[in-house]
Amino acid sequence: MKKVVLLFILFVFSLSQADAQEFHFIPRIGLNLANTYPESFADMRPGLNIGVAEEIRFSKLFALEPGVYYSMQGYQKENAKGETARLKADYLNIPIYAKFYLYRGFHLFAGPQVGFNIRAKASNYIFVSGPTPVHQSEYDFSGDKKEEIRNCDFSVSMGLGYTFDMGLVISANYNLGCTHFFKEPEYSFGGSNHFRGKDHNGVIQFNLGWRF
Repeated sequence: MKKVVLLFILFVFSLSQADAQEFHFIPRIGLNLANTYPESFADMRPGLNIGVAEEIRFSKLFALEPGVYYSMQGYQKENAKGETARLKADYLNIPIYAKFYLYRGFHLFAGPQVGFNIRAKASNYIFVSGPTPVHQSEYDFSGDKKEEIRNCDFSVSMGLGYTFDMGLVISANYNLGCTHFFKEPEYSFGGSNHFRGKDHNGVIQFNLGWRF
């Protein structure tokens, strides 16, 4: 991961030496609504995403925006037996967006993203009645167990946003994962609820930022 981050820094530096008209730094913070596909679960995992980007403006209509973000992802799954399976997976995501300004501050953006898993934990809860589980089991993917999940997540991100003259930036985007989360077809911890290894990350993000 250190090599990739170093290459990313060198890439951003090389872009900054290009024939660009403007450079802006944009710190961002926002809400994640994380899930998986192709199987859609009823409950998403809400979480935080926070980071910083550099907007490299080449013209009035076009810019590139590389960034680095901490992102809380995962999902929740329930079945008719009263079991709830939850997966919490946190990533360091590095997107590179192509931004197209269509009218004033309104823009569309899209691009590839690579994510590095920082930590992951699976939990299984069994409910009989009421909000308190009668049984709970957890599985922490750390140490040797981290080999059971894929450390890198490749995805494609697309969204829209608006940049106000005062500097405020609002945006919404969807990250469509291209990599399976688990290395095995499925997992089960402490119950019959299975985590599907062929599922991909899918994350809806709403962000606020400030362009300097």
